[in-house]
Amino acid sequence: MSGKRILLLYILAWGGLLGWSLTSSRAWGLEDRLVPVFSSSLPAGRVTLASGGGLLFLLSEKAGTVSRIDPGTWTLSVRIAGLKNPRDLAVGRSGGRLLVDLESSRSLLLLPSTAAGPPLQRTVGLNPGQILAGSDNHYYLVARAVHLLYALDPDRYLPRDWIAVGDVFRRVAPDGGGHLWLPLFRSDGVMEVGTSPFAVLRTIDLDGCTGPVSVLPLPAGGFMAGCHDAIVRSNAQGAVRRVGLREGLRHGVRELLMFPGGRKALAIFRRSRMMVLFDLGSMNEISRYRLPYRPARLYIFPNWPILFVVMNDPDHEMTRLSGYRLSDFLGQSDTLPVTYNSGKKK
Repeated sequence: MSGKRILLLYILAWGGLLGWSLTSSRAWGLEDRLVPVFSSSLPAGRVTLASGGGLLFLLSEKAGTVSRIDPGTWTLSVRIAGLKNPRDLAVGRSGGRLLVDLESSRSLLLLPSTAAGPPLQRTVGLNPGQILAGSDNHYYLVARAVHLLYALDPDRYLPRDWIAVGDVFRRVAPDGGGHLWLPLFRSDGVMEVGTSPFAVLRTIDLDGCTGPVSVLPLPAGGFMAGCHDAIVRSNAQGAVRRVGLREGLRHGVRELLMFPGGRKALAIFRRSRMMVLFDLGSMNEISRYRLPYRPARLYIFPNWPILFVVMNDPDHEMTRLSGYRLSDFLGQSDTLPVTYNSGKKK
């Protein structure tokens, strides 16, 4: 065979391979790059965002500070400093109060968000972790060391009731119906908790989904759960669909987040810089987005058309915070407000 024919066959084969790879990538979702509207660098460690009353706050565990974020310039102004091992942060719906728990103690701090003055201290469960507001406007607290879930009195912010979960649960997710959802890491299940009365409603076994770390209640009923080896979705009738992890994502899901409109969900993964956008109805992958660092947490707040991504940068011993326009994600422009709420009076 002549050298020209060999070269021609090589070119044809390479062209066919290139064409297959492009169509294959498109079928499985493009690896799109997003351009942030802002980026900040913080000391390496846990960073938590919380919003309420149109205000946005950031907690840095390493720095021991809670800062307010200016949405006009995206600068941070320290609201409180000198905190020892702050673990999580919540903001009252009116924006008038901050709640900060200290992991190395039994303490929950209450701080006016806009006025000066010392914080009030409340004694709560051992090693408090996540603190969250339910759809019933009451607050709930995770005691990580003893696997308890507390309901707090809405006036005094002291524990009024508790549930012994008996399993490791990473993040509690409220739904719009007054219930809380917990991923049960050791028993491979999901727990649904009612808030009035405060009690376990049911525990659901996840067949083929080991070590769930994130659960996402769905607007139409059912839930989506992210596990070590798969993502599963259960509809209101209990039918379960499983999507196995592949192509560099097999170290497991880190977190799931629902997009405005309730039709799409975003997933981040351990040991990966990739975010994957899913269609909640079909569970098909829509697109992939590559980040400059490994994502650790995702946040979307009402009236803020921004996806906030907390990323770990161990090479430089930093934690990075970036904001991306939700309208830059496929199919999101028709579900978003045109401006964010700056919290300023008009």
